[in-house]
Amino acid sequence: MAEPEAAPARPRLANPFVLLAALLLLGGAVFSSLIALAAGWLLAYASRRLTPGEIKGAVLVIPGLSAAAGIAWLWGRAQGRWGEAIAPGGEAMGTAISETWPWTLRAAATASALFLLWRSRRH
Repeated sequence: MAEPEAAPARPRLANPFVLLAALLLLGGAVFSSLIALAAGWLLAYASRRLTPGEIKGAVLVIPGLSAAAGIAWLWGRAQGRWGEAIAPGGEAMGTAISETWPWTLRAAATASALFLLWRSRRH
């Protein structure tokens, strides 16, 4: 008698709370909504399914690394090393910061969302 075939393993549904946090972060990045970004990071911070290290990574480390990259980008521009050089003076630096911070925030939110999606699949 032939043995019945084992049913293929179905992927587990990821934690809906963590998925909502990731969706809020992605939506906030796409639509430039600071409220959605804040809500996404707050939900990730409040998650009980993530370990304390994963929470710190998603809410503090990844955004901190993105901020450091944005600062490095501005420093390089101010030194004339890459990108369009920033003219001397406070007004030019203010303009450069106002052009850089939205992209830095979007990158932080997207990276945090991808991290949350990855971690939610492993729990």
